[in-house]
Amino acid sequence: MDAVFEAQFRLMKADFDRRGTQIEVARRPDGEADYLYRPGQLLALATAENLSMLGTMLPGFRGVQRDLRADGELTVFTTDALARNEITVPQALDEIDQRLGNRNPAFTANRLPAASPDHIVHVARVCPATEPEVPSGHPVTPWPAQRPPVRSSRTILIGVSDTGLLENLDPARYPWLSDVTGEPDPLVASPTGGLAQIAEYAGHGTFIAGVAKCQAPQARVLVNDHFSASGGELESEIIGKVLELAKQKPDVINLSAGTYTRNDWASLGFSLFQRRHPEIAFVAAAGNDNTDRPFWPAAFDWAVSVGALATDQQHRAWFSNHGRWVDVYALGEGMVNAYATGEYTYNEPPKAPATQAFDGMARWDGTSFSAPLVAGLIAERMARTTDSAAQATAAVLKLARNQVVVGVGPALFPGDSA
Repeated sequence: MDAVFEAQFRLMKADFDRRGTQIEVARRPDGEADYLYRPGQLLALATAENLSMLGTMLPGFRGVQRDLRADGELTVFTTDALARNEITVPQALDEIDQRLGNRNPAFTANRLPAASPDHIVHVARVCPATEPEVPSGHPVTPWPAQRPPVRSSRTILIGVSDTGLLENLDPARYPWLSDVTGEPDPLVASPTGGLAQIAEYAGHGTFIAGVAKCQAPQARVLVNDHFSASGGELESEIIGKVLELAKQKPDVINLSAGTYTRNDWASLGFSLFQRRHPEIAFVAAAGNDNTDRPFWPAAFDWAVSVGALATDQQHRAWFSNHGRWVDVYALGEGMVNAYATGEYTYNEPPKAPATQAFDGMARWDGTSFSAPLVAGLIAERMARTTDSAAQATAAVLKLARNQVVVGVGPALFPGDSA
């Protein structure tokens, strides 16, 4: 476990502990972190065939989240052995895999296992690639800058599943955030009456909304608070929150978060989304670990997976995940946008425990911010044309394939018009 991961996981675990939920790290044989999960419980799709099979293999099988119904819904379940801490989640799943052998549905084209851990979905790399920094020169406008709006008779909505929206933002100071609404992302008042305290990940959703609005100034943006536990949430919980967001009928959803999974098999939780909402363009960050390992839900073929370009936009950012499953790369380093006003205490080496005062703007790096740039370009295409979300996504990705960055892959740039 490297020092940065250790610092990030410690904060996340403390927040989950405060709400009475235990989380753990599953490790590979070499001792490195494999994935994060909740002990004592498993996930499964509640089809009659799947539940019957699991009930035969795991005596004491019982649902813990909802009645088990043969309707294809996701269910959380435990077993007597898990409840008594006789076996771990990885051990229970190893037993299922051994009994299934070649009949394991994870070996089919959709890669969906019979059961999986309840993974922890986290704001990419358990966090963005870096902690926020004060931008040079104290700018008052974002970079990349907001493009001119286009005339449109359509109202396009971008839904952002993230940390919520900072409260009491001055519209005169942040004109590019017009028509951005959301659930509150509060700061912590100083006990001495000084600067408010900015928690880790606070402002993440606001920054993302700003990036999206700079590419789609005519769009509306709705920012939901889905990651209140230091940037993490249970897979079983986050899919319910994203499906609730879909009820607001967004044209595009941006998720700058994800998870690595056991055996790199597809996420059971997010497998529900596309079946229910194929009409929504779903854009997801590819992750910040400089690996080609699939990061879910970005790695689904129905999601738009976005990696990061470096500041020069001619190279892949040092942190960006990559691989055949990444659809497109966009700027993700050196971006400047709206942020909190207050004092931030760094939690990760080498800066921890230094403090930094922020005045409402930040410079931030990560595929977290590449994703909303692409989500904004899709929304901008929809506002400018009669395209559906699927048609706009196809047009934007076609443009990306026509402007490949050598050694990186298909690329999109601020201000592009597909």
